[in-house]
Formats: sequence, C-alpha cells, structure tokens
Amino acid sequence: MTNLLKAEMFKLGKNRAFWMILAISVGLSTLMHYLIMVGWWMMDGTPFDAVGLGGMNALSMFLVPAFFNLMIGTLAAFFISTEFGAGGVIRNQILSGRHRSQIYVSKYIVYTLGSVLIGVLIPLSTGLIMLAVTGKLEILDGGNIMYLIRMHLLFILQYAGYTALITLLAVFTEDSGKTIIFSVLFTLLMFVIEKVPVFNIVEIIYDYSIFQQFNLVVAPRMSAVMMAEAVIVGVVTIVVVVVAGCLTFGRKEIK
Repeated sequence: MTNLLKAEMFKLGKNRAFWMILAISVGLSTLMHYLIMVGWWMMDGTPFDAVGLGGMNALSMFLVPAFFNLMIGTLAAFFISTEFGAGGVIRNQILSGRHRSQIYVSKYIVYTLGSVLIGVLIPLSTGLIMLAVTGKLEILDGGNIMYLIRMHLLFILQYAGYTALITLLAVFTEDSGKTIIFSVLFTLLMFVIEKVPVFNIVEIIYDYSIFQQFNLVVAPRMSAVMMAEAVIVGVVTIVVVVVAGCLTFGRKEIK
C-alpha cells in the first residue's frame, strides 16, 4: 500500500492539470482576498464577518460545492479518469498483482490530498498571507483562530466525503469529459434540492448529508452535538462511498 501511495503521489506531481489548477487556485484566491481587503469588492453577512474575520470573506466562495467542484472535479477527470484510456496505467497496476481495493483506496487518498491542497489549504494560506501583507493581522485573536481551526477540520472531513463521491464517479465514467459534466450536474442537483422544496424523503436524506454539513460547519458557533453529528456524517459518508467504489472498481472490466 505504501508503494502504491508513493506511486500515486509521483503521478500527481507529474500531472500537468494538477499544477495548472493549483496555479489557478493560488491566483484566484490571492486576487479575491486582495479585492476584499482593499475594499474593491464588498461581501457581508458571512460567517467570517460574524467572528470578526471580514477580511477573509473571500474564503466563502471556496466553501461552496458548486465552485470548488469546478477545480477538484477537473482534477479527478485528468488524474483518475484518464488512466482508463489507452495510455493509462490502471491495467498495468492490476497485472502487477496489486489488489484492486488497494489501488482504488490509494488513488482516493492521493486525490483527496491534492484536492484539499487546491480547494482548502491554498485559499486559507493565501488569505493569511494577504492579511500580513496588508497589515491586518490584528483581526486575528484566540476566538476566531479557534473558529478557523474547528471550521476547517470539520469542513475537510465533509470535503473528503465529497472527493469519495467524485472518485467513484471518475472510476464509473472512465472518461474525463463525462466526469466533469456529471460532477457539475450532480452538484447543481444538490443545490436545487437545497433551495427548492422536494419530496420529504429526499429532504431528510439531504439534511443528513455532507451537503447540508457544508452549510452547518461554517457556523460561528456549533454545539458539541452538532460537531459530533458532523463527524459522524463525514466518516460514514467516506466509509460507505469508498467501500462502494472498491466494489465497483473490483467488478469493472479493464481493457
């Protein structure tokens, strides 16, 4: 398993799409943070405002599934789906005697690490750097620092559940274009379910899904029960979806 993880990390480092998306994330987050901090772009009513971190309101954009999916959905398409093509290495990995579940889990782990870097750590770190550059680090105090830590840890847990879904989708479609299209459609469907009244059973499922948790974990205050619920939803989603992915990959015919 360790060798598989090293191999996947090496492939991620050589993946041009990863570096292009990483550069876009750095550039876009830096620009958004700068525009807000100098007052060119106004955002208010965000959870960051509520804890005295209005200067980091640009982070709100990167916490929306419909937005961050554009980056990590594309990464999945060019890091996972393309490996099923003629020039891919999936077949060679299987022929080498590796268990399919280990191959799948290693891809999921490395893809998730790359996605967290692109969609979570880069926006957060550029925000902190821009605070320092613009001389606004004084807005940070013990209370809002603890908020940033708590919120990001719980958010990353839900994020890992989301990357498990996208990994499954990428393996199922075996096509980069389809992965991007279906991931966008799926995210838009979740947005519609959130905003438009639908069947009760669908609303109940949504209320206990990672998509609802994306909204809840950014709250300025969370009770112990809410945090425990967020952890349970995130962990259960990861386990269930990864197991489903292993079963799907295990039964897949590799050409």
